[in-house]
Amino acid sequence: ATEGAPPDATSPHPLCRVCSLVCRLGGVGAMAVAVPTPGGVDDGKLLFMENEHYALVDALPYIDTQLGSMEVAQQVKALIDEEMTLFEPRDYLEGLPAPELPLLSGEAFQKEFERIEAGAPFQGVDIYKYTVEEPKGLAAQDHVPWRKAAEGAQLQLEYNRLRLVNLEMLERWGGKAWIAHTAVVRATEGILAKEAAELRASREEVNKKRKLEHVSCGNELRRLANELDRYRTDNMEVERGLMTLEVEVQHLRTLAIDRGIDIDDVDPEYASMKKARLEEEAA
Repeated sequence: ATEGAPPDATSPHPLCRVCSLVCRLGGVGAMAVAVPTPGGVDDGKLLFMENEHYALVDALPYIDTQLGSMEVAQQVKALIDEEMTLFEPRDYLEGLPAPELPLLSGEAFQKEFERIEAGAPFQGVDIYKYTVEEPKGLAAQDHVPWRKAAEGAQLQLEYNRLRLVNLEMLERWGGKAWIAHTAVVRATEGILAKEAAELRASREEVNKKRKLEHVSCGNELRRLANELDRYRTDNMEVERGLMTLEVEVQHLRTLAIDRGIDIDDVDPEYASMKKARLEEEAA
């Protein structure tokens, strides 16, 4: 199938030939992905339309008889290898607006990005503040280490108190919380399953529509191919008839010259042929 080509596209780009064969081999059509404009308004332009000669790429996977052919696969690979030797990468995101990432714009992430750019080492979690050690040596005579040790002990006691509270709450409310959580999960699963079923049904409708369009297009292509074959056969028959008539006319002209019959009034070329014949005999 090569319909859809513009009138002036007489020499398609190699990438178009690659895409066309890949589409025919893989059974996929052109990808229709909407591209938003930099202003945030969708102008209806599709992503594949940014490719040059995109109108030359077509696929009819439902009726194409070359799907799965090793010969087509080899042609695809050869065209891809040829294109990769000439391919110049371009910025495919140039026409797209920058995504909004509010989470990554926070102060914590910005500081971390600055640390990575500066090449500074990553500071892990300080686990020493969770340890409680008795001051020894000269530190045992200073009240500051003892104060820090007391604060550490109080911190550990508070953590242990929170753990006990959580365990008590888990023992009292854990079962009921889990039952409520499972109910929410089942409701969420039902909603997601319904959405998935709707998406599958929508996808199936798209596939059915594409198949009907491909079958209709295939019937039209077969009709045109049969019409082309018929025209070729008719032209060949006409050419054979013309050749037969030309041989017969030439034979009649020769007979007219031999018998001296003048047919200039019905055959304008008879005079020139007769003159050439006389000159040949005179020579």
